Amino acid sequence: MMVKSPVPVLYVADDLRACEGAYHFLQKSGEMSLDFAFSPEEATEMLYRNEYHVVVCEYRLKGTDGLSFLDDLRSQGERVPFIIVGDDTEGVIIEAINRGADFFLNRGENRFQFYVELNLTIKRAARKYEASARERQEEGNRRCHTTIVHSAKGEPDEKDILIQEVHHRVKNNLQLISSILKMHSYRTTDSETREILEDCRNRIASMALIHEYLYRSDNLVSIRMADYVPRIAENLSAQKPYGMEKVEIITHCDPTISLDIDTCIPCGIIINELITNALKYGFVKGEKGEIVIDIDQYRRGFARLRVSESGSATKSSVNLENGETLGMQLVKNLTTQIDGTLSVSDGGPLSISIVFPYTE
Repeated sequence: MMVKSPVPVLYVADDLRACEGAYHFLQKSGEMSLDFAFSPEEATEMLYRNEYHVVVCEYRLKGTDGLSFLDDLRSQGERVPFIIVGDDTEGVIIEAINRGADFFLNRGENRFQFYVELNLTIKRAARKYEASARERQEEGNRRCHTTIVHSAKGEPDEKDILIQEVHHRVKNNLQLISSILKMHSYRTTDSETREILEDCRNRIASMALIHEYLYRSDNLVSIRMADYVPRIAENLSAQKPYGMEKVEIITHCDPTISLDIDTCIPCGIIINELITNALKYGFVKGEKGEIVIDIDQYRRGFARLRVSESGSATKSSVNLENGETLGMQLVKNLTTQIDGTLSVSDGGPLSISIVFPYTE
């Protein structure tokens, strides 16, 4: 019998008790996989990075309300099913539906009954999402078929559309893999296993960002590093380990450097590994510091990627011959893949540099 995957749900609330209640009644059932956002701004970023089938949002939010957040999402073209939760009047309920909410739930006095109703409502919203996704898939298939026919006739614009569609589907497949890993990380009780799964998710995210960039870009050949690298930094900043909140991740990228996909994917994973390694081993808990990613032109035909950290916990040197972690072994292998040269400077803040060829 086929096991159905948990429904990915984004729960937006600035009240920790509401999040704890949702986790206890919904997440533990195994039918849903919840992520929590504590502000509309954080929720918007998470929706941009991940694919959710349902958004649940508290009506009352600090400095704003759920309807304003809903307005912002709908104005951006985001059509994910949206459930508003509150303790409000019939007028608010009607306004919510008129402004594009799919459902409104009154919290009421019976906490258990409320979560039973919310569970059922999320399932209804998920079915609505799945039906809409099937329609988009069918439309995409029709577009692909039409594009392939036109591409065979040698129409370059249609070929570009086909390539964009491929990047879009690859990105979605990578996000699906990421969701599966997230589901397993929630279910495991072993901290080491959970850490491994989260590291894998971040590696996949660095690849998915490239395909998302190419899908949205007019340039289907190369990726501008000044656009791509900050997105990796943002993704890892949002997932800093406990005690690393004061560590800032800074990027400096030469705006003229663009890489083809065969070079960009290894570079993205290398950046992910070096930042992750620095967050794990470079700082003591509560320490204030910086991780700086620089990409510049080293000499004609060569670019340099450098990741520096100011942490006090870093070992005095990194052994490149016998990398102690899978991450460092991966960095070495990927450096070889892009014909790069890896070097370490630890006469002060630890700095790891990779010089590699690229086409200007």
